Amino acid sequence: MKTIKQALIDEIHYPIPLGFVENKLIERQLDGDDDYTFEVAQSKEWKGALADCLYSLIQAVSLSESDKSIGTLSDSDKERLLVRINALYRTIGESPALGQPMVYIGG
Repeated sequence: MKTIKQALIDEIHYPIPLGFVENKLIERQLDGDDDYTFEVAQSKEWKGALADCLYSLIQAVSLSESDKSIGTLSDSDKERLLVRINALYRTIGESPALGQPMVYIGG
C-alpha cells in the first residue's frame, strides 16, 4: 500500500521540496504516513493538498543557464495547470489564490 505522502508526490509529476509537501499535508490535516485509499482520494483534504502543491509549480522560480532551463513552464502549461487547480479548489468550495486569473474552458 502507498502512503498519502507518496501518492501526493507521485501525482504532482514534478519535483517539489519534500518539506513543502509535508507542510501542505499538515495544513490540510492529513497524516502523510497513513495509507492512500479511495476515501482519501475523494476527500476535501486530499484535493486541497493536491491543488496547493500544483499551485506551487506555477509560483516556482525559473532558472536558465546556457541552453538549459529548470522550472520553466510555458504559458500554456500554466493555463492547463490553472484549469486543474481551479477545478480542484471549486470541488472543495475554495477559491483560487488572490491575484491569479481564473481559467475557464468556455462554452
